[in-house]
Amino acid sequence: MSDATDAFRLELRSWLGQNMEPGLEADAVARLADDERVARLRDWQARLAADRWVAITWPRAYGGRDASIAEQIAYVEEMSRAKAPPVVNGLGIGIVGPPILAFGTEEQKQEFAPKILNAEHIWCCGFSEPGAGSDLASLRTQALLEGDEFIVNGQKVWTSLAQHADWCMVFCRTEPESKRRQGVSVILVDMKSPGVTVRPLRQINGQAEFNEVFFEDVRVPRANLLGELHNGWPIVTSALQNERGIMYVVEMQIALKRQRDEIVALVRNDPEARQDPLVRQKLAELYLGVETFRSTCQRILNQLLRAGMPGPEASIIKLHWTQLTKLMPTVSLSVLGPEAQLYDAPQPGGRPQSDQWPQASYLGAPAASIASGTTEIMKGIIAMQVLGLPR
Repeated sequence: MSDATDAFRLELRSWLGQNMEPGLEADAVARLADDERVARLRDWQARLAADRWVAITWPRAYGGRDASIAEQIAYVEEMSRAKAPPVVNGLGIGIVGPPILAFGTEEQKQEFAPKILNAEHIWCCGFSEPGAGSDLASLRTQALLEGDEFIVNGQKVWTSLAQHADWCMVFCRTEPESKRRQGVSVILVDMKSPGVTVRPLRQINGQAEFNEVFFEDVRVPRANLLGELHNGWPIVTSALQNERGIMYVVEMQIALKRQRDEIVALVRNDPEARQDPLVRQKLAELYLGVETFRSTCQRILNQLLRAGMPGPEASIIKLHWTQLTKLMPTVSLSVLGPEAQLYDAPQPGGRPQSDQWPQASYLGAPAASIASGTTEIMKGIIAMQVLGLPR
C-alpha cells in the first residue's frame, strides 16, 4: 500500500473511533424493527456524508473523494473492522448515482446527488418485471411522452427498498413498438406520485426485503428523463455493471470469512460435532471453499489495480459466492441438530450471534442463485467469455 492509502486508512479509522457509539454496530442495528433500523441508518449515512465518508468513489465536485481502488479496499476493510453498519442508501450510491453523474444534466446532478449522499432521498431501482427478470431487454413497462410529461404504466418486481424509497430509477419502453434494447429510456420517478403502488413481498424467512411496484398513469416531468430519449440502454448497462463493483467483491470475501469463523466456533463449542467425521468433512469443504473464494477475489482485485477494469471472471465470484451462501447455513444447522428448529432462540454454550445466523440464512439462501444475476446467466458468461465455448 502507498503512503497515501495508509494515510487514508488511518484517517478513516480515527473518524470511526470518534463516531461509532455503542449500539451502532452492524449486528445491533440489524436486530432493530424495520422502520427504526431505516431511521437509524439514515442518521448514520448523513453523518458519514457530512465528512465525505460515503460514496468515496464519486468525484470531489459532487461530494466524493475520487478514491483509488486501493483506498476503496481499505475503506471496506476498516468499516468491517469497526463493525460499522451499512449505509441505508446503498442502491442510490452504488447503482443510481453513477449513471446520474455520467449521463445526467448538470441540473439533475445538483438536484439529486447531495440528497443521495445524505440519505434525504432513498432510492430503489425499477429493473425486473414479471416477464423480464434476467432478460431485462424484454421489459414492457411503458412511458409515453405527452407534451412535457411521461405517462408511465407497468409493473416492476423484486424491487429492493421500494417500501422505504423516495425515488425510483425506472427502465421503461418509450417507443411502444420497439423490441429488445431499442426504444428503451430511463426516467427518475418520485415514489410519492399519484398512481404508484408498492406491495411488499413477504419471504419464507418472514422478511420483506423486496416488493412489487405498480405504475398506473403516473405523470413524470420530461425533465426527469436521464440521458437520451429512446437510447437508454447504455445507462442500463452502466447501472448493472455498478451492481458488482470493487466494494462488492471486498465485502463478499470479508462477510464469508466472518461467517465461516462463526461456524468453526460453533463446532469447537460442541464436543460431539468435533468428533463427527461428516461434520469435519463439511467443515474442511467450507474452509477450503472460502480460501479458494478469497484467492479468486484477490486475482480480480489485482487485475483491477493493474488495469482498472474487471474481466468476465467476476462472474466466477458470483457463482462461487452462491454455492458458499447455500453451504454455510446447511453446515450450521447440521451441527445444531434439533435445536436448529428453534428459530431466533438464544444460543446456549456461548455460541456466537449474528444477523446472518443459521435459520434465517438457510431460508434466505435460495435467493442467492437469483440476486445480482441468476446462476444460469453466470454460467453462460463463464462458458462463452472465460472458457471461449460457443453460444
